[in-house]
Amino acid sequence: MSKLYSVGELLIDFQSVGTGGLKETKQFIKNAGGAPANVCVQAVKLGQKAAYLTKVGDDGFGEFLIDSLKKEGVDVSYISRSGEYDTSLAFVSFKDGGEREFSFYRKAAADLHFTEQDFKDVNFRADDVLEFGSVALKTAQARDTHKFLIDRAESAGALICFDPNLRFNLWESRQELKDAVKEFAAYADVIKAGADELEFLCGLPVEEAVKIMFGGKLKMLFVTDGGKGAKLYLADGRSYSCEGYKVNTIDTTGAGDSFFGGAIAQIMRLNLSADNLVNGKTDYGKILDFACKCGAYTTTGYGAIPAMGDRENIEKAVK
Repeated sequence: MSKLYSVGELLIDFQSVGTGGLKETKQFIKNAGGAPANVCVQAVKLGQKAAYLTKVGDDGFGEFLIDSLKKEGVDVSYISRSGEYDTSLAFVSFKDGGEREFSFYRKAAADLHFTEQDFKDVNFRADDVLEFGSVALKTAQARDTHKFLIDRAESAGALICFDPNLRFNLWESRQELKDAVKEFAAYADVIKAGADELEFLCGLPVEEAVKIMFGGKLKMLFVTDGGKGAKLYLADGRSYSCEGYKVNTIDTTGAGDSFFGGAIAQIMRLNLSADNLVNGKTDYGKILDFACKCGAYTTTGYGAIPAMGDRENIEKAVK
């Protein structure tokens, strides 16, 4: 059976109790987080096998994160611990109207300092998937390690999936982030990006930016746009749209990750690989539609991982 390998940040999401800014918030609830980790868990909840690749601090927070993923059925054998660096932390507060305020504590994060040696035992197969984002690309060491894994995955014929997941406040400049994302986007077969992210990266409206994105290896591009739904573009020029689903939204945390996890799970379920990802037989509209359902469902509860559903609950609740 194929397996998803997600690599990147693994952090504690401290989410505010009640509404207000970080300055006013007095209580927080602790949950496991990190975009690639969320993607990984969603895929597992949808019946796929998945492993997470990262490093955490040798502390109670790190233990909590490993236990949290393990309880969800994720293979945690490639998560190492560091006595030199810390476990990443993120504080999130919810304002009136659904807006969120973030504060990250990861300048000395263990997940910015994993090495090739940490993942030397990772061996990909042609039907596997490697997925990652931009948050853990901040250091040269982490970028080199991502390239090591990408090279191994490509050599095996595995599918490469990338989510830019732009977090401007984690980088020295917007240009530094843009350069890193463009470099690693070139390795991807599948990309999921927000409409605003795509416009930032290409400096053009979405439809024009899409054409630029397909100038190289890319075969499939998902473009999300919040409550406006999402679109799926293929390298052969076909495109699909989904208006999204109306649900009782409580918290949008992890909705995009759930969307991407749902899309990847569908791709794996249909036995699509780098070689046959774009073909004349697959109903790509259904892949997009189900991904939108996953994202919508996750917004109906608090947190990312705690709010994610399995296939039965998602199909039952989101119509």
